[in-house]
Formats: sequence, structure tokens, C-alpha cells
Amino acid sequence: MEATGSVGKAPGGPRVLVVGGGIAGLGAAQRLCGHSAFPHLRVLEATARAGGRIRSERSFGGVVEVGAHWIHGPSRGNPVFQLAAEYGLLGEKELSEENQLVETGGHVGLPSVSYASSGARVSLQLVAEMATLFYGLVDQTREFLHAAETPVPSVGEYLKKEIGQHVTSWTEDEETRKLKLAVLNSFFNLECCVSGTHSMDLVALAPFGEYTVLPGLDCTFSKGYQGLTNCMMASLPEDTVVFEKPVKTIHWNGSFQEAAFPGETFPVSVECEDGDQFPVHHVIVTVPLGLSTFSVGSLLGLSLSSWRLCRMKKYFCVSPKCSEE
Repeated sequence: MEATGSVGKAPGGPRVLVVGGGIAGLGAAQRLCGHSAFPHLRVLEATARAGGRIRSERSFGGVVEVGAHWIHGPSRGNPVFQLAAEYGLLGEKELSEENQLVETGGHVGLPSVSYASSGARVSLQLVAEMATLFYGLVDQTREFLHAAETPVPSVGEYLKKEIGQHVTSWTEDEETRKLKLAVLNSFFNLECCVSGTHSMDLVALAPFGEYTVLPGLDCTFSKGYQGLTNCMMASLPEDTVVFEKPVKTIHWNGSFQEAAFPGETFPVSVECEDGDQFPVHHVIVTVPLGLSTFSVGSLLGLSLSSWRLCRMKKYFCVSPKCSEE
């Protein structure tokens, strides 16, 4: 990679830039490997490593997942499962037809044993009772998908409101009631992991039913989830991913030029925080779901109102046209 920010000097063929070296960015790069854009393809990653939120640590005597923990719904319709199977990262049980056909309703299986903060063992019957209540209410939230309006804005608010009504009918002693609430709180935290959010209060109730539930018993990677992104990285040419290259903003609908391509103009220019400019034909933007509306809008070169409009219209593929509407 040259200091001028050149994506490649060979003439001809579209120049494509992928922003983000997480699993989405690496997946996009893989798909483009057999395309005419491949000689002019680069992936810009802001950090010093690939994988994004997938990160496995081995500094604690074993594998500790700092990011993603398991494959949710490991079956043929799940592209992550397909890749893991292709790279030989799963065992016979996970790959079995029986395992792939199990219908879980999208809910994580119950633990075989649970303990309170005091160290006391919690009754499996009590945990199962709270799981039935919690996941029953989660399933109810999907009924608002086509509703004209919802009783509350978020999934979290709906769940807490409904649980509050159930609590009033509990007849157990105070300690048991507290234990039930603690178990429900654990289910809340687990659901946040599944939905990729810090709080279910941030998850809108109306579109929650759009979430596709795939069959299959959730499974983990015995050697670490990062083995998946490591294999994806290894499938790309060495110079495809450029590390420590945070993107500042993207300029759309222009007529940008570069000395390495005399006479050729490009509609998009990606500006990095170090001042490098990457004029390209196409940009694929892969950013974490947790980024704020303001930071994503700034990255895409859109006004705050334009970015909100894009979100309302459910634009998940960014193109120059998006900034015009």
C-alpha cells in the first residue's frame, strides 16, 4: 500500500474498497475474490487485527471468548455455520443432521446447573419456570410486527411491564421472589448477547418480529471462534487488508482523480484519519451495530437527518444514491 492511498495501479476493472475487517468485511472480500474487481480490492481496518467483535484469548489457560461466543441456530441456512463447517472447525455432533433440525425457537438452552451469588445452588425447576415466563413474553413481542402501533417503544420496556404484572401474583416469600427476579435478570442479559445490544430498551418493539429464527442447537468452537476469521483472512492475498487505517469520512457523488490513474475519475473518495484518500468506484461499509447514529452518519458523509432517513427506510447497502434521498 502506497502512502498516496492507491488501491492498485493496474488499469481497468472496478475499484472496490471495504471499510471494516470484521466478519462482514472479510466475507465481502471473499465473495469479491472471483470478481473482476479483485485486483483493485482493499479492506481498511481501523485496528491492528482482523475479526472485529470476534476475538478469542488464550492467556488464561484455555480459550476465553472476548467477543462472539457461539453460533446461534447452526443449520444450513446460517452462513456462519456453513463457513465453520467448510473450514473443519466443528465436531461431528455439531455437524449432525439431528443437531441441525432441532427447533429451539431462537432461545438459548437452559444451563444444567445454576448458582446464586451466595454460592447456593438454584433449583432447576425455578430456572425453568422463569425461562418459560421470559421466553413466552419474548415470543409475544413478535406479534407486534404488523401492528399499527405498539404499547411501548422497546422490547425491554414491554418485557419489564409484563413481568411486573406477573410479579404481583407471586405468593412466595421475599427471598424466593428476589431469586426469581435475579434469574429473570440473567435471561435479560443473555437476550442482550443474542440481540447484540447493551440493553433491550434499545431494541425497537415494532420490527423485532423480523428476526429470523433458524433451527439447530447452539454450538461453540472448541478452539475459539476467532479460528473462523483467521481462516477467512488466510484465504485472502496478503496485501488485501490494510490495518490501523481508520476511516474519517466518505465523500459521495464526486469526480475524484488519482495520479496513478491519469484521465480516470471516481464517484467516491474514502478519507482516512491520517489524511490518505482512496478514490474508488464502489464502497462496502461494514460497521458495528453499536455505533451511534451520529458517528455512522459522519462516517458516511451524511447529515444526521439523512442518516435517520436511511435507517427508517432500512437501507443496509450504502451507495451514492443513498446520500441523495
